[in-house]
Amino acid sequence: MTRTERWQRLLDLLVERDGLEVEPAAEALGVSAATIRRDLDQLAEQQLLVRTRGGAVPHGVSYELPLRYRTSRRAAEKRRISEAVAALITPGEVVGLTGGTTTTEVARALAARPDLAAGSPALTVVTNALNIAGELVIRPQFKIVLTGGVARPQSYELTGPLAQQTLGQLTVDTAVVGVDAFDPADGA
Repeated sequence: MTRTERWQRLLDLLVERDGLEVEPAAEALGVSAATIRRDLDQLAEQQLLVRTRGGAVPHGVSYELPLRYRTSRRAAEKRRISEAVAALITPGEVVGLTGGTTTTEVARALAARPDLAAGSPALTVVTNALNIAGELVIRPQFKIVLTGGVARPQSYELTGPLAQQTLGQLTVDTAVVGVDAFDPADGA
């Protein structure tokens, strides 16, 4: 297990358990307690958690892993989903993309489509995600519309009344919405 994978697993455990103790974390990851202490110290330096005596707790009241630490989770599944979604979009559409790791992969899959590279612009992308806009704006085949709003540092999404007002004035042909989970009975 690499350090990045270990950190990801520690952050996952932190969220699942709403706190971590060094010894159980070391057992769960199959590493020494000293390694866990060093990892927790380094994650605390990045303000991803708060160190406590013998462990760590989530940083702040409402805890969400920053996007950069969620991108490697289920990467193969996200790629398959993104390729399938990108194949459904036709040239000339106005596509809405919310922020998130899977929707970022959809943006990348759209950018990789050779049939979209020919037109200028082949697609208009409406997004509230700064990272998606940043990846696509350098490609002339995409016209990028950002919603405006207040940036959330965990997800790079623009939120708030300005984003809502902007979206209320736009029409999209296809909306790709990121979700954290999906329940077969209750939906997203």
